[in-house]
Amino acid sequence: MEKLKEYQDFFTEYSFTRKEMVFFPGKFPSSILLILKGKVRVYLNYPHGKEFTLTILSPGDVYSGHTRTFGQALEPVGMASIPMEVFKEMLQKMPNLVFGLVGVLGDALRGSMDVIESLVFEEADVRLISLLLEWAGHNGKPVPRGVEIKLDFTREEIASMIGSSRQTLNNLFRNLMNEQLIEVQNKSILIKDLDRMWHILRERKGE
Repeated sequence: MEKLKEYQDFFTEYSFTRKEMVFFPGKFPSSILLILKGKVRVYLNYPHGKEFTLTILSPGDVYSGHTRTFGQALEPVGMASIPMEVFKEMLQKMPNLVFGLVGVLGDALRGSMDVIESLVFEEADVRLISLLLEWAGHNGKPVPRGVEIKLDFTREEIASMIGSSRQTLNNLFRNLMNEQLIEVQNKSILIKDLDRMWHILRERKGE
């Protein structure tokens, strides 16, 4: 942190409210972005209002401002922009910074490949089940009735992650609830039978 303070005069800090646009193509063409607080959804924007989420940035994550992606605050966000040339100099003194950048860009690349693959080969219900199982594996909390997933996203944001509309998402949730697979609550989703969800996913993928 002491080394980082050497460069604080080169940082430009920004604050964003929930749902405010943090960055978009061309806004920070020669900067590296450092998330100081809050979470930022990184996504691609396509014609007809289609949005596809690639990754979620958290405090400490580093991202490049010259990409073609968009960033939206999921909650109040603090961010610093750093000139690219200054960041290159920082890497020489603090090489660990590169791991944060590579890790985030790797997540975004995996996210983009997942989006392409799922849009080409999978239906929306399969994409939703895959997403829920991914969340369950990463952040799920075992409870007596199954696995609970805390939701940090609105219905619109979840719909964008699977390339569908909110109405379609609501129908998919209703179908999964009718199959006794999940319970949808205000800020969480309960997966009642994880093994059965995996079985249905493999079945619908034709595996």
